[in-house]
Amino acid sequence: MLGIRELYTSLAVTAAILTASIFWLHFSRFSSRGILWWTCGMLCYTATLVLVTLRGVISPIFTAIIANTLATSGYVCLWFGIRTYLRLALPVKAWMYAIALTSLVFVVTTIATIFPEYTPLRISCICFSFVVLNILTARELLIYAPERYSAKLVAINNILNAIIVTLRLVHIINTSSYDPFFTTGWSTSAYILWTNVSLLLTTLGLILMIVEDLNGKLADQVMEDPLTGLYNRRAMHAITQEDFDMLKNRDGSIGILLLDIDHFKKVNDTYGHATGDALLTHFANEVSSCLRATDRIFRVGGEEFVILLRECNQDKLLQLADRIRTHIETHPLVTPKAQIPHTVSIGCASACNADTSLQHVIERADKALYSAKRQGRNKVDFFQPVLQ
Repeated sequence: MLGIRELYTSLAVTAAILTASIFWLHFSRFSSRGILWWTCGMLCYTATLVLVTLRGVISPIFTAIIANTLATSGYVCLWFGIRTYLRLALPVKAWMYAIALTSLVFVVTTIATIFPEYTPLRISCICFSFVVLNILTARELLIYAPERYSAKLVAINNILNAIIVTLRLVHIINTSSYDPFFTTGWSTSAYILWTNVSLLLTTLGLILMIVEDLNGKLADQVMEDPLTGLYNRRAMHAITQEDFDMLKNRDGSIGILLLDIDHFKKVNDTYGHATGDALLTHFANEVSSCLRATDRIFRVGGEEFVILLRECNQDKLLQLADRIRTHIETHPLVTPKAQIPHTVSIGCASACNADTSLQHVIERADKALYSAKRQGRNKVDFFQPVLQ
């Protein structure tokens, strides 16, 4: 049967391999947010295991103080990595928690190592810090990424870690001798084996999170217009019948604006395609500045755009359309060579009970756009459906 030192050695080797795997991801095309924090956390944990493995060969006092402080720092880095991955800020409060826990472990471990009678305090302090950091990490994942299976895997692993560390603490405190729990005993062997499993689960979860993140980026790229950064025609067609029905039932009214930049071909012919691209980007930004956070804008053609508006009746629809038209007319594209004024024609339509898909509303907006162009362009028109 393997001894405790051999088990710690195997755990240290496992941790080193997993650390190298995560660090390699940083330099690959799979790089993602949080990887450097995760690497730092795994490095701290690997160094901790190496020190514990060499306990007795090097100073036990040095081992206890540095190893426990490094282990706490490793958990902090993993927590920070999760927050970075989830695009959550690292506020002063988070840094204060991290510094306070790490400092507490360092101070208590130092005192308890010099004065062995404080060993229970040291064990309690270390376990407390581990439990807090595991719970904080699980909390971030469950609150901010509840739909991701990989995040649930890491969160469940952290919750199990917190439970097992708590049980181990209770078991150790209820014993009359603490030394066997650091050098031998079934509980230590079981804890080391669980840590091996936990490390593998954590690394697998982190890698799956990165893969899910990349899949999300690829999906966004498929649905994104590369020039303007807006949603494209594919994204608009991805609004299914179920989505359309849900929008109608929840918001009560849906409006469509169909926009077409007037005489765009003339801009391309006069100033060149690079300026035409700059105009499209400028136009997209200016229109977006007029919209609410809940409105969605799509670039569906060369100079044609569609805006989907929720909770927007006919009056609000026409007011917004005219505001966009006026805004575009008074905000020309300014280039180093010229100032390029431009206008937009807009067709408006609202969903009605007879509509069974978004395409029906868009078709009416297209008719309104055609009417606006026939009126001389730089106009807004609304197509009123004929009720049966």
